[in-house]
Amino acid sequence: MTIDDLRLAILDWARSNGILSEEVHYEPGGNLELVPFEEEAAEFFRTRKIVRVVGEGHELSIFSRLPIAKTKKLALKKAFREKHGARFKLTISETKPFKVDQKVQRYGKFEPIRLHRGAICCGSSVGLGNQRNAGTLTALAKNREGRLFGLSCNHVVGGCSIAQPGIPVVCPGIQDVSVEHDTIRVIGFHEKPAQMAQGLPSVIDIGKNKDLSCFEIHPEVQLTSQQGTGDKAYDTPSTFAEIELGLPVKKWGRSTGFTEGQITYISKGKRPEAIEYNVTSFYGPMNSQTFKGTVYYDLVYEVSPSGKPFSLGGDSGALVVTDRGEGDEQIVGIVIAGETSKSVLLPLQPALDELGLTLISAYNV
Repeated sequence: MTIDDLRLAILDWARSNGILSEEVHYEPGGNLELVPFEEEAAEFFRTRKIVRVVGEGHELSIFSRLPIAKTKKLALKKAFREKHGARFKLTISETKPFKVDQKVQRYGKFEPIRLHRGAICCGSSVGLGNQRNAGTLTALAKNREGRLFGLSCNHVVGGCSIAQPGIPVVCPGIQDVSVEHDTIRVIGFHEKPAQMAQGLPSVIDIGKNKDLSCFEIHPEVQLTSQQGTGDKAYDTPSTFAEIELGLPVKKWGRSTGFTEGQITYISKGKRPEAIEYNVTSFYGPMNSQTFKGTVYYDLVYEVSPSGKPFSLGGDSGALVVTDRGEGDEQIVGIVIAGETSKSVLLPLQPALDELGLTLISAYNV
């Protein structure tokens, strides 16, 4: 018996007892004889629902939508030990969807615009010109005709697919304009987003969901493909990394600057990740539309920080890379949400393919 056999058995048990969240889609076939819980234990999760079961190494983790009582956790762990002894360890905790809105944060020295030889660096603050928001400039890219584009999350520069094409994209984002940072520039114009659709995983193909949008760069504005500034700056990579648990990563972002961490969870084949959005886009002084709902993603990476938070509100769009300590960076993904203890990334290549774009390096560096 492996930890994955046990994971599949618990999923099947939860499904058969009606306590598996409707967003979890999997093929049944687990061996129910491996389940250590009596039938009444299912009642512990009746109003909480199991939303994720993860098996890593010798540890099985069950996540519910809401917390369950300590006494019930102890009863479940006791039954687990009696069935499987010390071979496997059980943890039980709750997990809630990340909430993405237009609130931003700051951490440490705040530099909304980072410059390299007068050119705006990737990792700087960007946003739509008619929204009080701010996110992070991901990278620069070109289409097949050679036109130059900037990238960031759809919820930053695409209004979750409800921003009008042609709306100016500004640096820094409107949220960051202040007495201390009083220079604002139109750096481009919103072009189009990749797909972002609401709907349960059992209803739509969530594999097509991405959180990325592009804008054409203003011809009179100088940008660089360099990520950040100073001795920790690096150029946007041109190759993509093989993602694995424990992979060391780093990024430059609007809110937290340069940070490091490691991949601690990969969702593929385990549970779709639910992200709750609440973003308002404006068409004029009196006209607006709000995108409010849950979008599911079938493949996400979670990053745990090394030291300070890896990302916070406003770091959405930051390009995450790895160099495995060798100074040869490769692309990991793009930040779409973050809090003190963890950050959520999406792979970038599928969104680039949909938009018909290729990242560029060595641009004004």
